[in-house]
This record gives sequence, structure tokens and C-alpha cells, in this order.
Amino acid sequence: MALENMRTLLDAAREGGYAVGAFNIVDYATFRGVMEAAEEERSPVIIQTSASSTVKFYGYDALVGLARALAGNSPVPVALHLDHCKDMDMLKGTIDAGWTSVMIDASTYPFEENVAMTKTVVGWAHPKGVSVEGELGSIKGVEDEIKVEERDAVLADPQKAAEFVERTGIDALAPAIGTAHGLYKGTPDIDFERLKKIVSLVDVPVVIHGGTGLSDDTFRKLISLGAAKINISTQLKLAYMQAFEDFKKENPGKADPIKVQKAIVAAVKDVVKRFMRVFGSSGKA
Repeated sequence: MALENMRTLLDAAREGGYAVGAFNIVDYATFRGVMEAAEEERSPVIIQTSASSTVKFYGYDALVGLARALAGNSPVPVALHLDHCKDMDMLKGTIDAGWTSVMIDASTYPFEENVAMTKTVVGWAHPKGVSVEGELGSIKGVEDEIKVEERDAVLADPQKAAEFVERTGIDALAPAIGTAHGLYKGTPDIDFERLKKIVSLVDVPVVIHGGTGLSDDTFRKLISLGAAKINISTQLKLAYMQAFEDFKKENPGKADPIKVQKAIVAAVKDVVKRFMRVFGSSGKA
């Protein structure tokens, strides 16, 4: 099965009452772990690549080649998505290189500039069959190099969200509702009523950023209110590092990188499978 447009996966999730997990990979091992989880769970999946770290480090051709090798013939639906990108050149480059979905994050700009920049990306993407995710409001925390102080975090206005979707033509909306990137300090203050209102006003799938650290009950509530895509990044990085540390402790003095990679694949797979079951996407492919 070829890499797919993300909107296809998310429309099916909206109709089916579940969410598709979007997992940020950082290398071959994490990518393989996510794919093995998706295939064993028979779940659709979104492979996310962080703009300011992963894409800059590997480059377009290497990542697209990896995606085609690991996911191009997969029996489950897979989308290759560029996460949180403010660089218009990179957005154009990934669209041309073979990503099937991109996220333009112009949320820190004034509303009209956000609309204009997002609309430009949609104009590049849609003729090539590539979906576009846009963001409204400022999601707290740290996502790569994008830092938003809590006092500056602005939740998305539902009416503005509807206007934003209509004027830009985006395929998915990431509204700020109180979730945060990275690890939570205390209990997150999520505005569920705001999410419910936004979902009722827009005709595109809604995305939840900052999934790491949320409880299973919170995930289920978000999905019940209409969330169709949930992003997981930090949890995979934690699994990666823990697998590495565990291998070192259990195998002192051994230098066997391939066995380390296998341990990382297994750790990431376990984490991703659990999320897929909570999100309800298992068995939906």
C-alpha cells in the first residue's frame, strides 16, 4: 500500500469514532517500531517527522527513502507527515519530495498572516495530493525549537477556528485547548467545552498536540468529543533512551549497536501498540 494522504485516514477516524496516532520518529529503529506496532495491531498510522530536528538532520531524500522502504508496501494505511513547520522553503521542499501531509505552524503570527501563510501552503500541497494541517492559538511547552511561555499561550477561539478553516482550505485543524508539548508539570487544564464547540463548527478533523502524559480517560474523552488525530512524541523519545540505558546495564562492556537498535524497536513498538488500543484504532486497518 502506497503512502496515503492523511485526510483519508482522519476522515475514516471521525466516521468510526476513534483517533489515529501520529508518532514522531527520529531514526530507523523508531520508525520500524512504529510500523511493526501498526501492522501487528492492524491500525492506520501517521509517521511524523519534526521539522527543526529530524528533517534538518537527515534531509528530504533520506527520510522519504526510509518511508518508502518501511511503509510503502505496508498492509496498513500510512501517512508521512511534517510536524510543526514555520519554514516555507521546507514546507515546499517536503511537499515536492514525497511527504503526503504537512503542518504549517504560523500560529505565532497575527491571524491574518496565519491565514495567508497557511493558504499559500494549501495552494502548493493540494495539487500534489498532499494534506495540510494548520494551527490556531498557541500550544504551550516546547516542540523542537518552538517555545511558548504559559503566559503567552492563547487558546483557540471557536468562531475564529471556523473562519480559519473556511478561508484556508486546510484538511486538519490543531487548536490550542490547554494541552502542552513535552512533559506535563501537574495536571493539564484542558478546555473540553472549547474542543466540543470547535468540533461542532469546523468541517475538518481536529488534532490534539501534546499527547504524552495524558491519562487514558482524558484520551477517551477527547476522542468522544471529536478528536481524530493525537500526537505522541516525547513518550517515544523516553522509550528510546530507557531501552538504551537498560541495554547498557544488562550488558556491561558490550559494544553491539544492532542489539541496541533491536531493543529500541521493541520498546517503541510496545509503547505505540498501547496507544493504538487506547485510541481505538487497533483493528481499523
